[in-house]
Amino acid sequence: GEILDLAGEALPGVYTQYSVSFIATAATTNISFTFRDDPAFLFLDDVSVSTGGGANLLLNPGFEDGPVGASAPTNWSFLNTFGATFAGVVNNSAGQAHGGSNYYYDGAVQAYDGITQAVATAVGTQYDISFWLRENSGGDIFRQISTNGDVSGTGGNGIDLLVYAGAIPTLPEPASLALLALGLVGVGVSRRRQSS
Repeated sequence: GEILDLAGEALPGVYTQYSVSFIATAATTNISFTFRDDPAFLFLDDVSVSTGGGANLLLNPGFEDGPVGASAPTNWSFLNTFGATFAGVVNNSAGQAHGGSNYYYDGAVQAYDGITQAVATAVGTQYDISFWLRENSGGDIFRQISTNGDVSGTGGNGIDLLVYAGAIPTLPEPASLALLALGLVGVGVSRRRQSS
């Protein structure tokens, strides 16, 4: 399930390290990052999953194996259930990576997209996830769009990064689809009242 949600946190204009822990409940755990950034882009780099500072369990944790321009980095799977535009890709613009030359660059609009990788875990063991993140607009806050379409924060239509450990997550539904569904329910109720 979800173990970290950066909604409401200050946007890091420079690379900032984040950490979170989880207790494994299965022999395999999917580590997933889901992104939404309108109006700018998030940069993810140097991801680590370990027990007590041990060896990193992730393959291609700094995206150095590329391929540059791909939404699914080597050893990762890409998630884009709702067809977010400006979906994430491996990028290597000079001077933009935290370490090495590659990083994951994501500006998903109107929906979340994400990447996931399965790692072997021991049930009941604590695992530590750390990663480096920055955002290229700065000076604002991560914003979460609620199911009724309200946005906390200013500008754009939602900025957030969620981290999951467990099954591959069902990406959060875009607010526009929730609003459309709410509108259709309203039309149905209105028609039902008219025919009564």
